[in-house]
Amino acid sequence: MSSYTPPAGTDASQPGYVPQPAATPQPAAVPQPGYAMPGYAAQPAAMPQPGYVPQPSYAAQPYAPQPGYAPQPGYAPQPGYPYAAAPMAYAEPDAPSGGFATLCFFFPVVGLILWLVWKDKTPLKAKSCGKGAIIGVCVEVAFVILYIILIVVLLGAAYTTY
Repeated sequence: MSSYTPPAGTDASQPGYVPQPAATPQPAAVPQPGYAMPGYAAQPAAMPQPGYVPQPSYAAQPYAPQPGYAPQPGYAPQPGYPYAAAPMAYAEPDAPSGGFATLCFFFPVVGLILWLVWKDKTPLKAKSCGKGAIIGVCVEVAFVILYIILIVVLLGAAYTTY
């Protein structure tokens, strides 16, 4: 049996508990040769590069808001940053989309719904969805008509009498 007692807050009765040895003191740091040794001169201060012009501090410049941007009503500006608390309006990009046109070609009901949702907000994308849906419906109607003609021709050929 050892005379070791665990520190407060530890439980020596837990399985696998192994007491840690006491920390050994570390040797004092030894100065490296060449650094601030007697008899050596201090290194000269860094010389500025030719043509170097110090830049003004950016912290001292006044904050200039973007042109045409006004703070939203009901939002108080934070000190030091007049428009930091105002929410940024996200403008969704509007461009014709071949992916949505293809989706709406195969699922015309989805195209109708997307066209109704997007016709005011993103008209070019909505136009792609609408065109895809209309072309999809036309192709489906053409396939149905061709299918009906094929069935009539096959049934007529099956019941002909010679």
